[in-house]
Amino acid sequence: MKDRLIKLGYTITEDSQFQDKQFGITPELRKQLEQLGYEAQDKKNKKIIEKLTQLIVQFPTVPILKNYLTVAYDLQGNYKKAMEVNNWTLTEHPDYLFAKINKANEYIDKKDFNKVPGILGEALEIKQLYPERDLFHFAEVTNFYSVAIRYFAAIENLELAENRLKILKQIDPNEENNKESERYLFGLRLKNTAKRWEAAAKLRITPNINRVIPQSSENAPPIFNHPEIINLYNNGIRIPQSLLRVIIQLPRQTLIEDLEKVINDSIFRYNYFKGLEFSEDTHNFVLHALLLLKEINATESLPIIFSFLSLDEKFLNFWLADHITESLWQCFYGFGKHNPGVLQGFLETPGIYTFCKLAVSGALCQLVLHNPEKREEVLHIFEKVLFKFSKASLDDNLIDSEFLGMAIGNAIDCQLHELLPIIKMLFDKRFVSLEINGDYDETESYFNTKPKYSRKKMVYTIFELYDDVLNTWHGYKEDHNDYTPSHEIPQSVTSEKIGRNDDCPCGSGKKYKKCCMK
Repeated sequence: MKDRLIKLGYTITEDSQFQDKQFGITPELRKQLEQLGYEAQDKKNKKIIEKLTQLIVQFPTVPILKNYLTVAYDLQGNYKKAMEVNNWTLTEHPDYLFAKINKANEYIDKKDFNKVPGILGEALEIKQLYPERDLFHFAEVTNFYSVAIRYFAAIENLELAENRLKILKQIDPNEENNKESERYLFGLRLKNTAKRWEAAAKLRITPNINRVIPQSSENAPPIFNHPEIINLYNNGIRIPQSLLRVIIQLPRQTLIEDLEKVINDSIFRYNYFKGLEFSEDTHNFVLHALLLLKEINATESLPIIFSFLSLDEKFLNFWLADHITESLWQCFYGFGKHNPGVLQGFLETPGIYTFCKLAVSGALCQLVLHNPEKREEVLHIFEKVLFKFSKASLDDNLIDSEFLGMAIGNAIDCQLHELLPIIKMLFDKRFVSLEINGDYDETESYFNTKPKYSRKKMVYTIFELYDDVLNTWHGYKEDHNDYTPSHEIPQSVTSEKIGRNDDCPCGSGKKYKKCCMK
């Protein structure tokens, strides 16, 4: 194949004959080498060892024959003999790369890690190991970097291991060929993730949520203008859509009053509902109310909604659970579609639960992705909000390092690169969690790179949202396979969602909501 110039100071070739003259490989021997390589890797071929031995006597200057003999002994289970042959190869051909690689792997197997640089060079860079050479075979380079990755993983230097893996992938983009190298890093990546979490936890800044939930002994529901509202207390996500449609058609002003009463009822009777056994049918009335207010575009109810969302994490998780991260943004998308500015004040409010604010910043991001003409308006909101954070002190109870990290992630998703100067100020003040997008340099690189995948999400009506939950969410899908949606909805290619309070499947030991969710 045509030589490939890699920007590493040398050329890579796939011409297997480029060293034939140097090693004394005759045209006749060249014709045999490919077949000999296959035979050496055949565990059942007991004759290959004798065949290679005879050829080595005939061609003593050809190190590849000795390497094949090493491979044959190893695959046939005689590791000790294989290493003896490899040591012999190194004695007679001290610069032969594959013998060096075999020796390095032997040292790693024996955990003699300090000896590896002595055989592969202190820098573990192939060009520095052979400064006189400008041309290397593809197999030389890929095998060299594979063992370098294994070595750096063994000594737990993840940075250099990742660096060599990046080079290897540039040289050989075939993912199948790089699986083994990826496996070397798997455990180290998990271990490093845990260490980073521990370090980041010490730097994390979280606002205090001090609002007191009113204590009430009231057990009876409010008196509503419309008796139809009581259906929200007796039905969960499977609420008949005909009931929802009847409620939506009620007189707007009195309907809004009733839905606001429902939200306030979740606060006043919190202790009462906590004392009841949780039921899908009796504990979803707040979610219904929020989504119905969105459905009728009741932006005048935002103060009530924001007041509800200003309560603590335990309270909010009791009522909304996974919907905080999965569904709540849909409400704010609806409320902010025509006037995004109505959402700004909540983002600037001190002492708010991280993921409630994230639902708002996520909605603003989706507004841009669905309505590009809104970009400048949303950009202006992000500028004001982030600027206020940059000028705040810890005593203001506003700074939330996790929210800032994820909100910046939203800004990346809709490519608001104009925010970079303010974002740098936030990083310089150490207000931003490094667990989300990395440090400032990494964050900047994301803004300067076109996203590989669209971050646009489906925007649902209340009917479509409930269909989606019933068809895709863990805990609904399995138990109700006979459920038929009321109408067709584009389905995600992903399988069931992971609960935000479930352990993250990456193995970090952290909750999904604070690990791979974002």
